[in-house]
Amino acid sequence: MTNKTFIPSALALAATLVLCGQASAHIAISNVTLPISAAGQATYGIANTSSEILLNVPHGCTSAESQPSYSGPNLDTTKIEVTVPAAIVAATTVASLRPTMDGLFGTVQVGSPDANGNVKLSWTRKLSAIGEANATTSDNQLYKISLRLKFPAVASATDFSIKKYQFLTVQTCKSNGVDYVMDWGTANSPSVIVFPDRRKGFNKFTLDASTVGDFTTTGTNTLASKLKSYFGDAAIVWVSKAGYSANPNTAAKITALAAKDTAYSDLGAKAGGVITATDTIWVKY
Repeated sequence: MTNKTFIPSALALAATLVLCGQASAHIAISNVTLPISAAGQATYGIANTSSEILLNVPHGCTSAESQPSYSGPNLDTTKIEVTVPAAIVAATTVASLRPTMDGLFGTVQVGSPDANGNVKLSWTRKLSAIGEANATTSDNQLYKISLRLKFPAVASATDFSIKKYQFLTVQTCKSNGVDYVMDWGTANSPSVIVFPDRRKGFNKFTLDASTVGDFTTTGTNTLASKLKSYFGDAAIVWVSKAGYSANPNTAAKITALAAKDTAYSDLGAKAGGVITATDTIWVKY
């Protein structure tokens, strides 16, 4: 993993947690209310609905990846900070934004909205023993934190856009009383895809500024991985006469159709494929 920095806490405050450097751990996100149903599928939500969002912290900081370097076993995580995007704060309201207040990891502080309306949640780990003061205990736990929120409603009855909301995340580890901050930044913080609605049958979708970049490829790259991420549980996807399915049997039918009629094509196989914000995406579940 890349683009992650370990910064002593005093410097982090001065630098306001600037993003750069090496990635060391992975904080994953999932929707407990709407769990995914297909391998490779991204975490998603539905506009104007409430969900419980879970973040998993599988491991802390390693000596090989930390800056400054140290010797010894992995450093255990002592603090997790998650910034809730302003649009979600507005849809939920600050009063109804409900993080896990006292879970297995630790207690949480809810910050006030910043100038842009974002709200930071800070979980601090409960240290149960003197030996944990420097977090020198084994880094062998899967930590979980969660929050209940509401995703924003669509802008209008004709808003069919799929949107993406990122939860900027900062992970802190400790060694000999010194904090090391890993700022995931925009490159590595987890995100949730939000659909305007999703029902059995055909659904009409478009892309907006937050998602259209995921569907732009160049050279020999294809859209297959992103299509699987967004629509991995769909029966079939159509953009004009270009089709896609993560199901290999359906994909074979698309390939066969394209071989018989050149007006059709495999959306996931085309090198340098692009889906624009003006394209209509028909998705059947």
